[in-house]
Amino acid sequence: MREKFKYMGRDVKISMNKNETEATITIEKKHFKTRLHTEGKPEDNYIKLWMCPEAYTMTETPEAMAKHIVQYWYQFT
Repeated sequence: MREKFKYMGRDVKISMNKNETEATITIEKKHFKTRLHTEGKPEDNYIKLWMCPEAYTMTETPEAMAKHIVQYWYQFT
């Protein structure tokens, strides 16, 4: 996963916690908290999705979440 990148002209930074269960996505100085949510057990090939309350969606990675947030901003701002 990339920690810093540009997407649609916006600077994006992703900071993970030690356990890799929480991340803070920073886009143009605005912070979005995300958390890893799992359903099932690891031995059952369980579902792992990242949730961000401000984005009203879940994605497979924090990077995908950051891209979704940037796309949303371009549509509505």
